Amino acid sequence: MSGLLGSAARMGRTIGVTFLFILTILAGSSTAVPAAQGPADAGAFLSDLSQRAIAQLSEPGLSKEEKQRRFRDFLNQGFDVEAIARFVLGRYWRAAKEPERQEFLRVFEDSMVFRFLPILGDYTGDVLQVRNVRPFGKTPDLFNVESELLREEGPPLQVSWRVHKGTNGYRVLDILAEGVSVAVTLRSEYGSVLKQNGGNVSALNKTLRDKITGL
Repeated sequence: MSGLLGSAARMGRTIGVTFLFILTILAGSSTAVPAAQGPADAGAFLSDLSQRAIAQLSEPGLSKEEKQRRFRDFLNQGFDVEAIARFVLGRYWRAAKEPERQEFLRVFEDSMVFRFLPILGDYTGDVLQVRNVRPFGKTPDLFNVESELLREEGPPLQVSWRVHKGTNGYRVLDILAEGVSVAVTLRSEYGSVLKQNGGNVSALNKTLRDKITGL
């Protein structure tokens, strides 16, 4: 089973660097967002806060535990974790019992923290530039932010962000690196595991937890 952990291994540094810039959203997610702001502000939100996020995780002398705590705080502040979890489980979320759902939310969060945080050590000074911001579909508060990651090594990386603006400000729903959706990738991989186990969400939870324990 690969799941989130196997996906990270295959996507390697590309997804690792992408997750660094996820933190640009997370770091500033507590900033008040006036109701009148429109699409362009989703881009400013992403662009203006990047250096603040980098500073928080690259602060000298941080323990492993403190870095994990900060990453987890950022994750919960800047992502709609439950919405993403519901999407990646799809029809299995609807069929799951409430204790299975709650355990999946916990193990899903832990998987992101324990697997992706170490990859961020590969960051070497790349720069994110927002190129275009537009409404996504017909949903008034959902935006697609197109950006370009200018890397010190290798050609620029195209990264798109699905950003939703709600009552608590902006929240990330998905990231696409070179057209590859993180949420869709997870949905496919988790779905394969669930099919192998007769749709048993508890079996998926155990597999993910075992992976985390082995890290």
